[in-house]
Amino acid sequence: MRVNWGTAQEPGWQVLDVAGADPAGLASARRWAAAKLAALAETDRVDAVIVVGELLENAYVHATGPSQLRLHLTRDPCVVTVAVADTGRGEPRQRAPGRSGGRGLLLVDELALDWGVSHHDDGKVVWARLPCEDSR
Repeated sequence: MRVNWGTAQEPGWQVLDVAGADPAGLASARRWAAAKLAALAETDRVDAVIVVGELLENAYVHATGPSQLRLHLTRDPCVVTVAVADTGRGEPRQRAPGRSGGRGLLLVDELALDWGVSHHDDGKVVWARLPCEDSR
């Protein structure tokens, strides 16, 4: 089964084009995500923005750079889906906890309900689903 991780035309998905972003652009993407998730409890919003940052950074460092950041919020139950698309073919890998650097996916694994990768003809989407509380 091929999972569709959202496009700008699909209801409920917030999509930001980050193709060609440098580190400053990635910081802007994190701020964008925080603003889009303003209805969440602060701790959940912070966790989601951490995951956004880690997935964007991985695409920037280990692939060809991120091309899109996608967010989806469902309310019952409250779950945030973060998806970062890139044109790379490599598989994300967790490093051993004792190694210096490379702990981003360990952090994602700790914060997320689940996470994974979906390969497509033009690259991949690395995604994570996080639990949340709606503070509205």
